[in-house]
Amino acid sequence: MSVSLRAAVYRWLVRLLVVDFGALDWSAMGVTRPDRRALMEGVGGAIWAVPVVFVTGIVASILLSFVPVEPVSPLPPTGSTIGFALSLLTGGIVAPFGEEVLFRGFATTAWVRGRGVVGGVVLGALVFAFAHVLTISGTSAGDAFGQAFVGCAGRVPVGLALGWLFIRRRTVWASFGLHAAFNAILLIVAEATSRST
Repeated sequence: MSVSLRAAVYRWLVRLLVVDFGALDWSAMGVTRPDRRALMEGVGGAIWAVPVVFVTGIVASILLSFVPVEPVSPLPPTGSTIGFALSLLTGGIVAPFGEEVLFRGFATTAWVRGRGVVGGVVLGALVFAFAHVLTISGTSAGDAFGQAFVGCAGRVPVGLALGWLFIRRRTVWASFGLHAAFNAILLIVAEATSRST
């Protein structure tokens, strides 16, 4: 429920503070109606998920070798079919759409205009990664810091890939496809692993 609410708030804030004030319109942010072209862009983006998961896994492994913490998933395995289906819906569709509207459609578009493509994509990736660790806690301050560091740094590669794809394709649907497929792969692997142990 909180993931769905957060996604709705992201979209509402972008509309209220950006679109309604005329700073950017939806099309300038790459947000178009979900039509056949949007579907094709989403599928094209989803194709990038496997290599991005692979690179992110390597980065996470390296980080964990230096900062040995137990990573915590924002959507942990549920152990039930209904729970897993709900996790896939929220983590694979709802959250990625809200985050792509905010972090790529609005933020990256604005930052690219002000800082250039490289600066905008990098800043978008860093803010995206940082936003994902704001609620991390741990058994101690050191544990919490370690988890936040690994969680943030481990999300930078996917943030960079999402920004690059968004700028390259000029549509939020491409980055949404990558984000949705990336999250879905991680959810499926986590659920399968938890059921096999």
